[in-house]
Amino acid sequence: MEIREKVDVCIIGAGHAGCEAALACARLGLETVIFTVSVDSIALMPCNPNVGGSSKGHLVRELDALGGEMGINIDKTFIQSKMLNTSKGPAVHSLRAQADKSEYSRSMRKVLEAQEHLTIKQAEVCEILWENSKEESDEKKITGVKTFTGAIYECRAIVLCTGTYLNARCLCGEAITYTGPNGLQAATHLTDSLKNMGIDLRRFKTGTPARMDGRTIDYSKMEEQFGDERIVPFSFTTDPDSIQKEQASCWLTYTNEKTHDIIRANLDRSPIYAGIIEGTGPRYCPSIEDKVVKFSEKERHQVFLEPEGLHTHEMYVGGMSSSLPEDVQLAMYRTVPGLENCKIVRNAYAIEYDCINAKQLYPSLEFKKVKGLFAAGQFNGSSGYEEAAVQGLVAGINAAMELLGREPLVMDRSESYIGVLIDDLVTKDNREPYRMMTSRSEYRLLLRQDNADLRLSEKGFEIGLISKERYEALQVKKTSIEKEMNRLKTTFVGGNKEVQEFLRLHESSELKTAASLAELICRPELSYEEIAPLDKERVSLPRDVIEQVEIEIKYEGYIVRQTRQVEQYKKMEKKLIPSDIDYDQVPSLRIEARQKLKEFQPISVGQASRLSGVSPADISVLLVYLEHFKSNR
Repeated sequence: MEIREKVDVCIIGAGHAGCEAALACARLGLETVIFTVSVDSIALMPCNPNVGGSSKGHLVRELDALGGEMGINIDKTFIQSKMLNTSKGPAVHSLRAQADKSEYSRSMRKVLEAQEHLTIKQAEVCEILWENSKEESDEKKITGVKTFTGAIYECRAIVLCTGTYLNARCLCGEAITYTGPNGLQAATHLTDSLKNMGIDLRRFKTGTPARMDGRTIDYSKMEEQFGDERIVPFSFTTDPDSIQKEQASCWLTYTNEKTHDIIRANLDRSPIYAGIIEGTGPRYCPSIEDKVVKFSEKERHQVFLEPEGLHTHEMYVGGMSSSLPEDVQLAMYRTVPGLENCKIVRNAYAIEYDCINAKQLYPSLEFKKVKGLFAAGQFNGSSGYEEAAVQGLVAGINAAMELLGREPLVMDRSESYIGVLIDDLVTKDNREPYRMMTSRSEYRLLLRQDNADLRLSEKGFEIGLISKERYEALQVKKTSIEKEMNRLKTTFVGGNKEVQEFLRLHESSELKTAASLAELICRPELSYEEIAPLDKERVSLPRDVIEQVEIEIKYEGYIVRQTRQVEQYKKMEKKLIPSDIDYDQVPSLRIEARQKLKEFQPISVGQASRLSGVSPADISVLLVYLEHFKSNR
């Protein structure tokens, strides 16, 4: 007898993308089932067990502001936390936390198990079921999924979050295993189904370093790396006082010429250089073999030893991912100071997997040619837990919005790092795993991690993932910031003896005329906290309000300038391109531009302008044509 069930949404994969997609759908009231090849792999961290880091911290904060779970979960399970780039401006400050690997996974699984409308199912999905959405139309619409055991789940939307499991194989020198990460079962049957639907697939690769037995490491030869004295939470809902705790240490050491010599002597045994690996690897997280070959002038490379958790001796060897054979790995690692007598618990390996070119997707992360089919995470050609999680949230939200008959959530580049990430994925022909960086954002002074709630929580509330209480608290925060900024701008101090003495003490220029408190805060050598003795009417305010007030005042000129740039950008984004436009009918378009526009089908002139091969002259031609097209409709 055939097993057949009916649900609203099927999520394929329970990694960081799948967890966020499933929670979003279920929290919006849709009956959701999440499939995983192993329930032990829910929210698994097969590479470094950390969350955040440069630009990635921004993504997690934005995800939290929209109602996602990753920030809350890492706040519960971190063992070390650090704010990066504090010597630079606030635009690039990024929070990074080392997780207890098993606790992170266990905690997220508990959240999924407790969520109403959500069912966890250990099963391999081997086929997507679909039908033509209209007669004589190429567009398809999904109707369900079929598992390897033959069970059928009828549904109206699917989110593909296959991570690095799809047709995966792991390589350690000459040894090849056809498994997913950490030796878990790969998903080997879905690829053919996707190809039969007309979805184009490609092959990417990533890798991970060895894990060492911490008892065999000599930490006295390494530099100890501590967490921050005052821990800052990822989630805007976490009380900072509740997470101040003793933290685990990480350690820094370096490779040397001996290390590099061993690698060079064995490059012919590396699957990367022997031509065995077909997939393209990540540019910004290269293997140690790649580093030694491509940066041959460097005498050493950083190596970070980071704990996998509080209840294990395993240490992650950051900076030395590899696919070299086991014997070469051991020899290579043992040349590093502190690792002379190390024992490997898990070998380093490279992993290849099937994924897509995300140009097949709308900015909503729905496939252009398959109604109801969404995709997120490493399946979309990105890398990283954080990039995966935010895509999962957006894909889950938009699957729900479609079924609920509501407008999709599409954020542009001026609103969020999430908007930048998705826009880059769907408009650029990314030929390697995409990694988020602060430099990718044109408006990063506006898109800081500290103001993610002020930028995005209203959207989260409108969607239904942010509670009324949280939204009301945000309004109070906004009002407090505005009031305090106005007060500082309209409160003046003169050049009396007390003020001049204060300024001399802080090596700041004396006043010749009266100045507002805001003007004093603008001085590089002064801060909101430091001018307290001059601010007689000051009342106590929450730390997060003070932070926003100080940043907004200190960087006001730059913020105003960037806001004007955003206004110009928005004009182009608002110029929508009709879905039935025929680019062959647009006169004077260059052939390359015509090809790219037909291939990507941009939804706005702004998106069209960011396509490789589309010049400013092509955009001018398109704008003229659209005005003519509009007037003749």
